[in-house]
Amino acid sequence: MEYQALYRKYRPQRFDEVVGQEHVTATLSREIVEGRVAHAYLFAGPRGTGKTTTARLLAKALNCPRRGESGEPCSECASCAAVAGSSSMDVVELDAASHNKVEDIREIRSSVSTVASVGGARRVFILDEAHMLTKAASNALLKTLEEPPDRVLFVLATTEPYRLLDTIRSRSQRFDFHLVPVEKMTGLLEKVSEKEGYQASPGALKEVARRAAGSVRDALSLLEQAAALNGTVTEEGVQRALGAAGRETMRALVKAVASEDAAAAMELVAGLAARGVDLRRFAGDALSFFRGVFLAMYHQKAEELVDEPAEVVSDWSEAAGQLQSPAVMRAIDQLGEALVKLREGREERMMLELAVLKLARPELDDSPGALLRRIDLLERNRGAPPPAGPGPSAQTHVPATAAAPAPAARPNAARQASPKPVAAVAPAAVAPKTAGSAGGTDLDGIWPQLVARVGENLGPYRLGVFREAMPGGIEDSTLVFEVSPDKTFLLEKLSGDPKLGPYIAEQAGELLGRSGLTVSFRLTGGGPSSAPPEQRPGAVAPPSPPPDSEAPPPPETPPPPDGDLPSDRPPAPRRSAAVDPLPLLQEELGATVLEESSS
Repeated sequence: MEYQALYRKYRPQRFDEVVGQEHVTATLSREIVEGRVAHAYLFAGPRGTGKTTTARLLAKALNCPRRGESGEPCSECASCAAVAGSSSMDVVELDAASHNKVEDIREIRSSVSTVASVGGARRVFILDEAHMLTKAASNALLKTLEEPPDRVLFVLATTEPYRLLDTIRSRSQRFDFHLVPVEKMTGLLEKVSEKEGYQASPGALKEVARRAAGSVRDALSLLEQAAALNGTVTEEGVQRALGAAGRETMRALVKAVASEDAAAAMELVAGLAARGVDLRRFAGDALSFFRGVFLAMYHQKAEELVDEPAEVVSDWSEAAGQLQSPAVMRAIDQLGEALVKLREGREERMMLELAVLKLARPELDDSPGALLRRIDLLERNRGAPPPAGPGPSAQTHVPATAAAPAPAARPNAARQASPKPVAAVAPAAVAPKTAGSAGGTDLDGIWPQLVARVGENLGPYRLGVFREAMPGGIEDSTLVFEVSPDKTFLLEKLSGDPKLGPYIAEQAGELLGRSGLTVSFRLTGGGPSSAPPEQRPGAVAPPSPPPDSEAPPPPETPPPPDGDLPSDRPPAPRRSAAVDPLPLLQEELGATVLEESSS
């Protein structure tokens, strides 16, 4: 006898042999026994769940002359043999994917009027993939479907019932077929393996049932493929036949994501490609795995939500203890996008490498959440306290000549002059915070949001100035922002901006849930910004000239050497120290000033 595939060889021949669809077979058997069979049925459900098989069993039972009391066909008479061998004249099975035109429906309508081959038999028309009918063909079928001749029965099978016309669905008795649970599928595979003489381990059969995803046809095909080598079915053989990765691979991926180890993630993908693993299937499996991790995070009994073995749920729970919720959500998003791109035909390895790299290095992502994380890391690095300086016994001795004030010089001369010792500055005493001080913790937490809102609503100019400040803390109801002592001109701009301070106070109050906040800008380690420069902590007052004496004239600056300045560019004019440095930056360095937003 010619070899048959397992799903054809073990196709159910009785209603009680159909796996996982008892709600359908029990109802049909009762209708047959009581003689209350409808004129049209609609069988809907996923592939491989027994829709066409059940339709054939219905036709077989209706035409069996020796039908049992429970409505089961005898499977021995000529009619049952003809239906099982697809040679019955009274059972017409059509594929709607290739018979979807009005002309095909006309042929069905003409054949409906013919009588059955055996007296008292029922003619059964099985229309598979019924959702492939065109709208015109569906409308042509309506009248015949609504009032077929006596002894005629229609069975429509489809995986997408929502694509059928409402008028067709309303004229049919609908049965929904369900995915077969893993335990029932495993029991079926054990029986088939025993009959076929396969040496299959329980874990391997359970893995086959999992990979089949509720489809009996897929499960039998996979079992046949895994046992094709030597009749032995193992978990490794199942994974090799599918081109799938094992549980250890998922654990390695979770470890790389949790530790943000980009190198380990890239090595993981390289190893999968070298072993010949189907990268598209791996992306789908990883997506399903992280979905399970998400379920395990928010439900103590995730096994009640899914049809998965206990060891798989245990892996989910273990990964949930290693990852944070944002990392899991990011993994689901990234792997879902990668899977869509792979289905579009993109280069598989590159798409998967980019996905796992973004999982291991979240700052590489371009989403708003990743950008906020990147800003937060930058600001935290900038705001880190400097290393502790040497103690009093190790103070640096500065020559006495370094304390003498250097005479003012022109800008060009200042650039050409040799470096001189800088006067030692006494460390500024940090002003103690009041009793209502809250420290910088809350202000540090909202700092990235404040920066983002200033950039969105006040324009790039104010954003650039504001980002030079750092959160100092909250003293009573005052938000303190600190500026480096060498950027006093920025302190003046921040303090003198009439819009920046009130806007920051309003937005910070909204983020912190407080009202009546004010804003103060000061130098790092100093007091409020309203103090004049010479009175701020850490400032060195210039020496006062002796009475009845004239200020010494500024020293003459030697002319620049030949070739130092272009002949067509005159030297920069002499500027005082109080002049705004922005024109100087424009003229000397070619800087560009961003215009302030009108808002």
